[in-house]
Amino acid sequence: MSKPEGLAKGNTTKEENEGPKRDTWVQKREYILSMLGYSVGFGSLWRFPYLCNRNGGGAFLIPYFTAIILCGIPLFFLEVSISQFSSRSATHVWVLCPLFKGIGITQLISSIIGSMPYAVITAWASYYLSQSFRSLLPWTTCDNWWNTPVCIDKLTNDSAEVSFNSTVEQQLLHRAVWRKPNSTMTASEEFWQFNTLRVSSGIDELGSVEPHMLLSLFCSWTLVFLCVMKGVRSLGKVVYVTAVMPYILLTVLLIRSCMMPGSADGLLYFLRPDFSRLGSVQVWLEALLQAFYSMGPTFGTIITISSYNKFHNNCLRDVALLTVIGEASSIFCGLVVFSTMGFMAYEAKIPISEVVSSGAGLGFIIYPEAIAKLPLPQLWSFLFFLTLLSLGIDTLFGSIETVIAGIVEAFPQHLKKRRVLLSGGVCLGIFLLSIPYTTEGGVYLFQLLDWYTSSFSVLLIGCLECLIIGWIYGSKRFNLDVEMMLGRRAPTVLSFMLSYITPVIMFAALILSLFMYDPPSYGTYIYPVHAKVIGILMAVLMTAPIPITLIYQVAQRKGTIMERLKLASVPSDEWGPARTEHRKMYLEREHIQREKLMLPVVVEPASLEIK
Repeated sequence: MSKPEGLAKGNTTKEENEGPKRDTWVQKREYILSMLGYSVGFGSLWRFPYLCNRNGGGAFLIPYFTAIILCGIPLFFLEVSISQFSSRSATHVWVLCPLFKGIGITQLISSIIGSMPYAVITAWASYYLSQSFRSLLPWTTCDNWWNTPVCIDKLTNDSAEVSFNSTVEQQLLHRAVWRKPNSTMTASEEFWQFNTLRVSSGIDELGSVEPHMLLSLFCSWTLVFLCVMKGVRSLGKVVYVTAVMPYILLTVLLIRSCMMPGSADGLLYFLRPDFSRLGSVQVWLEALLQAFYSMGPTFGTIITISSYNKFHNNCLRDVALLTVIGEASSIFCGLVVFSTMGFMAYEAKIPISEVVSSGAGLGFIIYPEAIAKLPLPQLWSFLFFLTLLSLGIDTLFGSIETVIAGIVEAFPQHLKKRRVLLSGGVCLGIFLLSIPYTTEGGVYLFQLLDWYTSSFSVLLIGCLECLIIGWIYGSKRFNLDVEMMLGRRAPTVLSFMLSYITPVIMFAALILSLFMYDPPSYGTYIYPVHAKVIGILMAVLMTAPIPITLIYQVAQRKGTIMERLKLASVPSDEWGPARTEHRKMYLEREHIQREKLMLPVVVEPASLEIK
């Protein structure tokens, strides 16, 4: 008999009352919306369209979907399966192979470090959202205190020799080391650089904390705390708004932008294929990395969110559904962005290639300028930055839940009933760590750490996950676990890819990323050597728990090195389903398998005791 998808309080089955008590999603759609909210973020809105355009337009979809199929989906299914099977968060699920328990710690650290720049982007969106209520949008004129003589009120092809008179103007332009000499800046760019960021002349000059950014950051973290303070019980309700709202708002923006002249040219520019670009290794590497940013495996959040599923939830169907919706969302975001870029190019009478940008430049310079040209610009500005705020908050939910769940599971008796206090402490702690991003040099720090901490650990963890499940834990044992949950084994093609194809591709991409490394930059500003060293050290620090715990686990065992490695690779006694009924089935199966292989039985099913 199939299990009900959701169980409200006071209506639990006997099975749900057995074993250790753990929260689960009340409704299946809450899980789906939470996963969508996590995976469809800033990368879908401004990174995917830019990469698609730069790497062959519609032709980029070939390497992109190849990466999704060969790497993204197998790892996605792997993480969803092991977490649903064990009901453990990312930090603790790796008891299935104690030798690599450091992966969980690395994912915890990645969630903390990764949530900081995301919160900063959300703070930027909050600040722009507040400015959208002004009678005249402040990024549309050049007569404000932050403007300089090089300011122009629209995007053009012109550059000009300029002069400046006031000391403030000299100081502002002296800071603009990222700007080409004798070039003009649009009003929206000056608002971004000199008002929002109040950017300094480099990373060595962090300067003072900007109160308006500090307040915006605090508001963002307060909003996150209110949504995650009670775990899935509060988060499951919030995602009905935060995950659905961006689709509604983006649809409205797409319809409006398609009504403007030049939008069709922008859409054609986005989708027009250039198959000659497919011969570049860089294109395939960027497609692989974007697939990871889009789907979100190896960061730990998928594991944590899926750990709240019911044991018999059809996770294979969920993976297929989420993949289709998530990748369709990326293409949809591309249509929204490039229809607007086409309109901007038409208005400025310049090629679309000179309008196209990525990252913050698209979200906080180009798009605000495009919005200003629409009728009722305050309305469209409010809708756009509300969309950015929703996208950022949704992604932060998953990262913060990964941190909180990891801490709670480490000390369940002391912290489970203090969930609200712990959530507040985690949000406050990461807020305090994020304060350097609100300084005048914060944007340099943002770019540096985002550059170094985003790709290396992702590829390394992806390789290790395939190694663990495919070769150490064993694909046969993994398939038996899946069969316990779904009543059928994982598709053969998925098992084959997890054991052979995916790890080979991941390892090759890891090596290529090291050799094809480009140093970070901010405009024309080049980071000093010591800043690059700090970035590299941060990347190493994030992955350091993996070798440290490996050495520790080996040192704790007795015997030769090979014997110790084998013992440390055997799943811990803690591994297995959380519910008593399922755990008995699992242990009986393991007992039979060990007898067949003539291995010592670690736990006798008859003496089972769930603590």
